[in-house]
Amino acid sequence: MGTYYPDLVQHLEQYVASIDLLAPEVERDCEMESFSLPMPGDRTQRMAWPNTQRLYARLDGLQPNVIVIPSLGAFSYFAMRFAKQRRIPFAIVNHTNFDHLLSLYWPSWIAYPFRRGLRKLNGWLCRQASAVAAMNSDAFVEANQAGSPFVRVMGTPLSFDFLNTPVRPLGDSIERVIFVGRLAEEKGVDEILRASRALPGIRFAIAGDGPLRHKVQVAAGQQSNVEYLGWIDRRRVLQEMDTSQLLLLPSIFETFGTVALEALARQRLVLASRNCGIAKWPSLAAGIMYIQPEEAVAAALQRVVEMPGKSRREIAQTSWDAVRIFNDHTIRIWLKFLCDAAGSGYRQLPQNANVTSKAERVAHPR
Repeated sequence: MGTYYPDLVQHLEQYVASIDLLAPEVERDCEMESFSLPMPGDRTQRMAWPNTQRLYARLDGLQPNVIVIPSLGAFSYFAMRFAKQRRIPFAIVNHTNFDHLLSLYWPSWIAYPFRRGLRKLNGWLCRQASAVAAMNSDAFVEANQAGSPFVRVMGTPLSFDFLNTPVRPLGDSIERVIFVGRLAEEKGVDEILRASRALPGIRFAIAGDGPLRHKVQVAAGQQSNVEYLGWIDRRRVLQEMDTSQLLLLPSIFETFGTVALEALARQRLVLASRNCGIAKWPSLAAGIMYIQPEEAVAAALQRVVEMPGKSRREIAQTSWDAVRIFNDHTIRIWLKFLCDAAGSGYRQLPQNANVTSKAERVAHPR
């Protein structure tokens, strides 16, 4: 299910009358799922088919004013059918750029027709919805071009733990770096492993699961400076970040990069590719160091290591206020977006209020 919606619900539930998250879990939920199949090319992820009777019963019990649907997927399709049958406004959220992923995993002669089909389907969904939430400026343009009546660019919320747990000082040197995410080609895992071989004096911690897990496990068994943490929960992610000095995020494509936001909240350094969506948010981009085009991760990391420790600490410390402001802004925008999508209007609170509140019933099927 990822972290986006659990984190969002954690914030919104303080300001709405009722909210629920209906989605497949990591382990199959026999009550909510009829069956599931492994994703093509990645058996660590599942495509789940909902128990529509249970799903509709949960939605009927909630009586939502608006339903939020991440685009594409069986849960999304049946949630949309429910919304149309009950005449409930629904909003589509565009999270994944399928063009990039299909090009990575499939040859062009297969990827091209699928890209066309998915683009048409996504455009149709955008036109059906009362509103579309775009995760970055590219998704905003695509939704507008598809003919969506109302599109808004949304930020990414942060878990309370990352915001409220006291921060451990960064320190003067870079001894340990960490990667947290899906172990897949588009995340730049091979580049991280190459960097670990080029920089034996730095410890590399890698957390996550995915199709490249075996390659990471082999590297951890052969190199003393590589540690494979496996899949870890959010609390452990926070702890591992706090014992590291820098987060690596060399993704070929990343819609946003929540883990980078989490690292900034912990006042850790972030070294990322410019392909990450977070780089397109000016308020956050200033706190991130970038891997330049055609530059190896090892070379970029060496540049950061050679920076004066004082300069690195200043970059990390300036991120804290920016993350706080970004998180509050994200919750404000989400609340306004939900009210507009539901057609219920919006009441602006004074600027010194943390977020704007509005009592609405919301469902997030996925």
